[in-house]
Amino acid sequence: MRVWLMLCSLAVLSGCKTTPVAEIHLKGRLADMGSQEVSMEYTGVTGDFGTGRNVMLKTDGEGYFDTILPLREPMYFNISRNILYLSPGDDLEVYLTPDTRQATFKGKGSEAQLFLKDRLYPKGGSFLLSGRNVRENFEKTKEVVDALAASKLAQLDTLKGVTELFKENERIRVKANLLNSYLTYALYNKENAGASREEQRQWYGRFITSVTPDVNQLMREITKNEYLDIIDVRDVIVYNLDQAEFMQGVEITPEMREIKEALQVLAKLDSSTDPEVILSMEEKTKSFQHEGIVSELREKIRNVKSLMTGQPAHEIIMTDVDGNEVLLSSFKGKNIYLDCWATWCGPCIQESPAFVALSEKYKDKDIVFIQLSTDNSRKTWLSYLKQKESVVTQFNSVDNEGLRVNWQVKYIPRFILIDKEFNIVESFAPRPSDPEITEHLDALLAK
Repeated sequence: MRVWLMLCSLAVLSGCKTTPVAEIHLKGRLADMGSQEVSMEYTGVTGDFGTGRNVMLKTDGEGYFDTILPLREPMYFNISRNILYLSPGDDLEVYLTPDTRQATFKGKGSEAQLFLKDRLYPKGGSFLLSGRNVRENFEKTKEVVDALAASKLAQLDTLKGVTELFKENERIRVKANLLNSYLTYALYNKENAGASREEQRQWYGRFITSVTPDVNQLMREITKNEYLDIIDVRDVIVYNLDQAEFMQGVEITPEMREIKEALQVLAKLDSSTDPEVILSMEEKTKSFQHEGIVSELREKIRNVKSLMTGQPAHEIIMTDVDGNEVLLSSFKGKNIYLDCWATWCGPCIQESPAFVALSEKYKDKDIVFIQLSTDNSRKTWLSYLKQKESVVTQFNSVDNEGLRVNWQVKYIPRFILIDKEFNIVESFAPRPSDPEITEHLDALLAK
């Protein structure tokens, strides 16, 4: 091998070449993830529509893993809330938890990951940090978020161990997050305290007029097909695609339109098992050109068909408060009303009292009420339960195959009804606060 390398280095002019590395080495520890199988989720365009490009990392009992993965081009992934930029040839050792502040990285490729460690969230208003950076008015707030964006761009310029492609992508991501900060200011503003609805409407009109020039400038910079695999960019573009005042002078490509239309199809499939809806969405999917999107939607349709009334219920691997593994199918022989929730989910917490009340109302009936936490952190779940002291049967599960793939649990709270034969009654059952739920439960019990 040493001789071959020497000959190759001396013979460059004669055409000796090495084969480009088309894989990465990834190892380390994934702590407090709730499972020994942890999904590394692809966040490019097709990642919005399915799991086909996700990677399942298998760890030992303490969360350690060591794997080599094929990779032919740089890609962004998520592990829990941690974002990774992986490139062919990377040799990374990581320590990751659901808390991104605890992440550590060593080895080739680590500089990119360290830059991404302080990730922002579009749903949190990006640089607004869920309102923490909001000041008394937009002008003052803009000064703060502009300074934060400038600091992030300056930090990016100092990086040495990253490619120019990474720098370009991240410059665009920063601008997308800045743009999102402007657009979501209206949700967090302090200027409307005590104002009437009409006064709020008038203020919003003035705000949109004032912010449009800055929004339009940033939109022209980020709205390009080559940036669509950056999830923050994609979110901002797709959400505002039909806002004419923001998109002046912006080229809206067929690819962008197709992503928006495909997301509308996905939203329908995420909330209904109506055969007519499924058939309509199946026909719509045939008109799309993006092969990756079409492939994921076809798989989605197959999965949704498996959630129709009368189909066998999918298995879910759960753990109880003592850490014992329990299968959902072990409750076969009883009707099941399943509540998929998490400690961080506000609407889930709001539904919990109604769920408990129903369990009390039907406690002598042939139905079991189960609350299934989807928290990645088992510690967080157990800590919450100590405060809650619920009378309802409690389990925790991060079973990616059972919950997210088979049951298609993308949004919570999610409620499911299963009959005694362990067949699906309703994959999207009414919430416990919905007055209609008693009709559904009574009908199930009457069978």
